[in-house]
Amino acid sequence: MESRLKKLELHGYKTFASRTELEFPGRITAIVGPNGSGKSNIADSLRWVLGEQSYSLLRGRKTEDMIFAGSEFRPRAGMASAAIVFDNEDGWLPIDFSEVEITRRAYRDGNNEYLLNGQRVRLKEISELLAQSGLAERTYTIIGQGLVDAALSLKPDERRRFFEEAAGIGLYRSRREESLNRLDQTRRNLERVLDILSELEPRLKSLEKQAQRAIEYDRIMADLRISLREWYGYHWHRTQRDLSQARESVHAQETRLAQAREKLDEVEKKLNAVRGELQGLRTQLNGWHGQSAEFHNQRERVSRGLAVLDERQRALVQQGGTLEADLARQEEEEKSRQNRLDGLILEEERLQAELADARTQVDTARKALVARQRERESVEQKLRDARRQLAGAETRQVQFKAHQDELQNRITNLQRNREGLLKTIETAEETLHQAQVKQSQAKGERDRAEESRRTAEEALQQHQQHLSEIESERKRYQDQRAHFEAERSRFAAQIEVLEQAERSMSGLNQGARLLLQAVSQKKLN
Repeated sequence: MESRLKKLELHGYKTFASRTELEFPGRITAIVGPNGSGKSNIADSLRWVLGEQSYSLLRGRKTEDMIFAGSEFRPRAGMASAAIVFDNEDGWLPIDFSEVEITRRAYRDGNNEYLLNGQRVRLKEISELLAQSGLAERTYTIIGQGLVDAALSLKPDERRRFFEEAAGIGLYRSRREESLNRLDQTRRNLERVLDILSELEPRLKSLEKQAQRAIEYDRIMADLRISLREWYGYHWHRTQRDLSQARESVHAQETRLAQAREKLDEVEKKLNAVRGELQGLRTQLNGWHGQSAEFHNQRERVSRGLAVLDERQRALVQQGGTLEADLARQEEEEKSRQNRLDGLILEEERLQAELADARTQVDTARKALVARQRERESVEQKLRDARRQLAGAETRQVQFKAHQDELQNRITNLQRNREGLLKTIETAEETLHQAQVKQSQAKGERDRAEESRRTAEEALQQHQQHLSEIESERKRYQDQRAHFEAERSRFAAQIEVLEQAERSMSGLNQGARLLLQAVSQKKLN
């Protein structure tokens, strides 16, 4: 050991607060120094890093005593670390490294950590490695003060154990005790296996019945898959047929809507013609108003002329005979003009009445046209909604088809899982039979068989749950499809009612209906 120990590194161990490295270049006879300089702590660190568990030999009571406790000038450390480096060029340690570093760390919570060339290992691995080279914990590689006197005073039995520990036999003794304990544990496990086998033999018939039920379940599932395929195929074709009918119905509705739009365009054209004729009547009426104003001006001028004539009559009384004839003639002309003016006034009143009647009819027709336009917009909006809902129904139908394929794939996967479960049950039964023959391996085989059986039962329960979920989804999609069918029928009925109302012109008064009919029949010029 003296020529193989290369270095000792201490950090936070007892009095070594700072990192301290001790090099051993050759043979070291002794370490000298004054009292309290840490000579004994170096020996304790060698014993500690080699795996010593007795703190009394390390001059302490617990793990925390191995850590630097602090001083007046330095705080206490949180960890103690000691590392020892051996030269392994000649392979005296059974490990494939030319240099071996063993490190031990202790924390204030009482935990210890062991490292071999920087890798974390267990204390047992360190002890076994050192025991093969005579450096184990109880091989007395390090002889403490008073150990020689204690060895000389030992009794024969104690001295024998002392020499066995020093010779490194303790490692093999511990291995022998461990092997005996394992053998005893194996014997107890075998007895338990025999007891379990005696308990499980009466349950073989129950397992056979479960296997028969599983086979029957497989047959029923095959029939169910066939029935589901037929059911899904029937409803899919039926849904396709209903979808085709719905598309044809929508196409027919679009055709009727286009026809209604054409009729509405014709009505608008006729209404524009009526508006043009009404504008002509208004122009003619304005001309008559101008003529009436001219007649009023003429009457005023005549009145003023009469006044002048009256003045002249008083001035020209002498010319009365001559002028009486002229006056009579003027009076006749005035009467004629007055009669003509009265006729024009009556004609104006008649035209005003006709104009008011025409305005009333035009307003009624305009209101009817606005109502028809609103009804047309409502019909178009409902038709757009019906198209959107039909598109949504088609999308949901595609989703339903995809979900149907997914359910079919899930059924196929469940069938495959079912076949695997049956094979697992058969394997479990075979394993159980072999367990009866080979009692030495019965426990492991029986446990695996029991686990396989439980797995198969759980898979069967999951399979039944999947079937229930599939049936629930199928019913939900049936309800959704029935709802879509009802909505489509309702929209078709609404469109039919609106078209019938458009044809019958319901909701309009008698005058507006007659006006629109006259326009449509080209009786209004």
